[in-house]
Parts: sequence; structure tokens; C-alpha cells
Amino acid sequence: MPLYLDELALSVARCNELERADDLTQGGNGHPCRKIVNSQDAFDGPFQVPEAWAGNLASARIAFLSSNPAISAANPASKWRAKRVAEKYPTVEWPDSRIADFMINRFIPEHGWVLDRRHRKMETIDGPAWGTPEPYWGWVAKETSALLGSDAPWYEQAVMTEVVHCKSNGEEGVAEAAPLCASRHMDRILAASPADLIVVVGGKAAQTLGLVYPEVFQSRPLFGKYTEFGLPYPEQNLIRMVLGGRNRLVCFLKHPSSHGAKPSLALSYPDDVDRLRLAAEGSV
Repeated sequence: MPLYLDELALSVARCNELERADDLTQGGNGHPCRKIVNSQDAFDGPFQVPEAWAGNLASARIAFLSSNPAISAANPASKWRAKRVAEKYPTVEWPDSRIADFMINRFIPEHGWVLDRRHRKMETIDGPAWGTPEPYWGWVAKETSALLGSDAPWYEQAVMTEVVHCKSNGEEGVAEAAPLCASRHMDRILAASPADLIVVVGGKAAQTLGLVYPEVFQSRPLFGKYTEFGLPYPEQNLIRMVLGGRNRLVCFLKHPSSHGAKPSLALSYPDDVDRLRLAAEGSV
């Protein structure tokens, strides 16, 4: 793996804000990341490290930017066997080399972390187990293939990352941590990606972008908003801006887990599909 990707992934997974947020002697009680870091206290096991990205960052043509990753927790009472066991996800106890491999090669079949969009689960007495297909990954795969076709695996053409990299349930602690986390990591991650199309997914991610780049969004108060007809305002939600040192096309979509039909780029921006496709292909 390229050394800089290794270092980049670990700089997020081992973010030094974690220790500061947990250190009351150094003012951790007022640290913006404290709420999201402490949210993991409700779950058993070692601390799950921040997730840098998922997908092939170095080759992706589309980057999906959402709020934060969900905690990987088991639900022993679930009627579904796959949900009774937590995902095999990196914790602070893992060695750096294994964490980096997970972050960079998560979807590469021979690395054994994912099988057909299903998480690898913690081993049980019955041996390795796999979860059910991840809905968000399925949505990303569908949107990516709609613009770029399916000649290459979706995870080679798309990368998923967040404005906040620490894990929590229900976006707990995201609002507080987002300005600091995005300012520290977002540009560095996107600088390593050639993706010319950035899809901002969900209101929390849209709000954070506005906070980090106020000069861009001051004149776009409706970024992240939909009309009464259920479509984003195109002149406010489809813009070109510099992210990660590169001029890119940025658009907004509501999160696919929100109420109503799952959003799609083609239906949300019917007059701009060619523009979106050309950006994804790197033609403009």
C-alpha cells in the first residue's frame, strides 16, 4: 500500500484529539469531541477507532461525504443471527498495520474484511460470520453505477468518508465535534482522492460544510434544503468549490435512511445528470 495512505489512515484512526477529549486535567470536559468519545462507554469492549474512509480513496471518481459512522455493536437479543455479533472493526488495541489494512483495503476480497457488502463479524464458536448486506453501501453502489457504469467494482469508483470520524449511534456528539474534526481531517483526506464529484449526504454533513467554508456558503443559505416538491434547490445545492486543493463539483442529497423514497442523483438533478456524469468521469 502507498505509504502516505497508511500514514493518512492512521492519523485519523489514532487522532490525538481522542486523548485530549478524555483528559479532564487538560480541560477535556469542554472539548468538542468529549461527547462523541464518551458515547462509546455505553458499549462493551475496547474503544473503536475513528473511521478514516471506506472504499478506494486513491482511485475513486465519486466521494460520498456523510455525518459519522455508526458504532459496531452486537445485539444479543436480535432474532437475526448476524445482528447478535458485532462487526470485526478495529479497536485501540489493534496494531497500526492491521488498522491501516482495514481502512485502505476493506473491500478488497482477498483481505477478508467484507463479503458482498456484508461486514465480517467477530468470530464465534461456529467460526467466521458475516452480516447482512449494508444498506448504505448498496445505495452508494447503485448511485455510482448509475453514473459510471459497472465495468469496475463500485468500491473502486467510489469512496465514503464523513465530516466526523468517531463512531456513535444516532449521530450522538456529531454537532459538537464536526467543526474541529472536519477542519482537521476533511481536506487532507479529499486531497488524496482524484474524485471530481462530491456528494454531500444528509443535513449534518451539509451544515458542517457551511461552517468550515463560510465564505462559500454565505450566499447559499438553502444548501442542504429541499423544495416543497421534494427536490433540492439546484442553484443552491449544485456548486463548484475547492476541496482538498482541487476544484470539484459538490451536490447535496438527503440521507437514504431518512423518511420517504431513497434519493437519487438522477431524480434529484434531472437537468444536470450530464454535468454530474462528466464530473464523475473527470471530464470537466
